[in-house]
Amino acid sequence: MKPAGPLVAALWAAVVPMLVAAGGAVVLGACTSCQSTVRQSAMPVVATGTFDGVVADPASRQLYLADGANNNVDVVDISTATPQFVRALDVTTAPHGLAIASDTHLLYVGLTGGEVAVIDTQYGSPRYLQVVTRIVADTPEVDLLDYSAQTKRLFASTGAGGGVIAIDTTTNKMIRRYALGVPTEQPRYNPVDGLLYVSSPTTASVIQFDPITGVATRDYFIKGCRPTGLAINPAKQLAVTACGGSTGLLNLQTGAHEVTRAVAASDLVTYDLAADRFMVAAPHGDKDSMVGVFDGSGTFIGSVSATPNAHAAAIDTAHGLVYTVGATGLISFLPSACAPPPDWIKFLGGLSVFAVPLLAAALFLFLYARRLMRRASRGDDGPSFHDLQQQDLATERERMRAFEDAVLGPQLSPGMQPEP
Repeated sequence: MKPAGPLVAALWAAVVPMLVAAGGAVVLGACTSCQSTVRQSAMPVVATGTFDGVVADPASRQLYLADGANNNVDVVDISTATPQFVRALDVTTAPHGLAIASDTHLLYVGLTGGEVAVIDTQYGSPRYLQVVTRIVADTPEVDLLDYSAQTKRLFASTGAGGGVIAIDTTTNKMIRRYALGVPTEQPRYNPVDGLLYVSSPTTASVIQFDPITGVATRDYFIKGCRPTGLAINPAKQLAVTACGGSTGLLNLQTGAHEVTRAVAASDLVTYDLAADRFMVAAPHGDKDSMVGVFDGSGTFIGSVSATPNAHAAAIDTAHGLVYTVGATGLISFLPSACAPPPDWIKFLGGLSVFAVPLLAAALFLFLYARRLMRRASRGDDGPSFHDLQQQDLATERERMRAFEDAVLGPQLSPGMQPEP
């Protein structure tokens, strides 16, 4: 019997590419998680809070968190990759939404009781990190906020009050109330079309209206979504919404939409223009809370595990870190570490599922055929089936002759006579 070494080598040469392809698929699949980059920053004051809005200020290099449990706005220095707790600012009642005005160095805080607190964020100012004024909104609650540097307007939802209010930030006066008749969540001003958008879980839609006339111009119904959080990428006219059990993507021009469960049951959504990233926070239980990141086109980049306290997240563009509330204080992670591969790599990866087995089979046949040809050229191919048949026939004939000789005696040569 011939040794099986060459055949085993051929089989191994065929199997190895398949194993490599499978390993590559696993590695590429692992790129959808940023968990390995998560860092915990212990901050006891933050760890005891219950948070709603979170916003990062690129001008002051600080992170602000609305702590409803302690009626504070917590301030964290993120000027380095190692965040440092600065102080907790007492705003008297529970804060909800936050909006930063980097152009005027002010932070706006929506409060229970119907006021907006205005905090000075200009370092070196005599009233640095103090409440400089309170704007009366004439509503039981001011919930989520959005600031427009283009119009110098602050827009605030009134939650169950069923509307949105507009505040002139140059005078700190409420100048308009938009009665929409349904509970509202997150307002967002779109600088490209000059229209205002607000999410409403009651109608499962995003309502578009003109902030000048107050007339609702469009209602984007999103099947399978009860939107709460909302953020807009004006360059792409793309809105990302936090749904009851998923995350929604909405084209504001065509109305086309889709729902993804990459980040399920999300709450608040933020978009950073400089980073071109959407941050989506999904507070669930202790084991399934998460924060996910989408790029400016709505492509899911990755997610990390979080705590039930993580209702919102913000990105520090200087270091590329996303911050949210953690079990011991803050957690941060680097979404760029798990950015999706280029399209051509993903195409080749998908093609390899079909191509690699075929190539492996072809390689095996080629190597096996080459092995046979080499053996034939060396003359060590061994007897063929026909040769073996002839050998068996000759052996059988010899055996029959021996048998006949044993029974009849040996065959006599011509001219010889048997003995009497």
